[in-house]
Amino acid sequence: MQQPFAKSLHAERRPIIGITSDVRPDRRTMIFLFEEYSRAIEHSGGLPLQIPPFEDPALVTQVLGAIDGVVIVGGEDIDPREYGEEPLPTHQPVPQARYAFDRALAQHILAGTIPALGICYGCQLLAVVSGGSLVQDIPTQIGSPVPHSGRYPDLPMHPIEIARGSRLAAIVGAERIEVNSAHHQAPRRLGSGLVECAHAPDGVVEAFEGTAERFLLGIEWHPELLYPRPPERGIFHSFVAEAAKAAGRGLDAARA
Repeated sequence: MQQPFAKSLHAERRPIIGITSDVRPDRRTMIFLFEEYSRAIEHSGGLPLQIPPFEDPALVTQVLGAIDGVVIVGGEDIDPREYGEEPLPTHQPVPQARYAFDRALAQHILAGTIPALGICYGCQLLAVVSGGSLVQDIPTQIGSPVPHSGRYPDLPMHPIEIARGSRLAAIVGAERIEVNSAHHQAPRRLGSGLVECAHAPDGVVEAFEGTAERFLLGIEWHPELLYPRPPERGIFHSFVAEAAKAAGRGLDAARA
């Protein structure tokens, strides 16, 4: 009699999606990942693999060689000195143990071709590492009535406008959608290889994408918390599909 797991042993290889970890310093440092990220990848056809922030950033190259796509998840604030500014009183620093590895990872992502998705802090990280800068605190620096900041599970919603002809518009099938919001920072200026593709009614940048052909998307909202909705499901499915293509190319090269 065939074993119940036999089918999975012979199933088509899923693309391996590396997901970065958050860090919480306490009496003992905790490295963790919220479940919604891995579930969204799994339900989209990927194989989620949590990546801890290694002490040696040089390990990034080996990490990227073992995966087919990468998600940089949400977190605290990047030190504004990284883009030439002094921190405001609202600054909530990301743990250095996390940032050093994430920064090295972002540098390799921007210089390479691996499909990548940056969410909230991940979006901001890619913007800064590309040579851009951030709005440090939307409420005090922009003073917008648009509700950008909130705490889980009661996150506010607001509309965004998506650029016509952008990859994001093609993925979600619309030029205007409602998104959740849990951020007090956002990209102010984007560096080389990135272009804005969505903004809130107050002009705050809500998403950008890479100018090259590969999948590179940074978004300020949290699609993992809205996964059942078609726009967010489309984002994860498109990302995993691109990673699957990259995995196929890698397998073909290995066979050659």
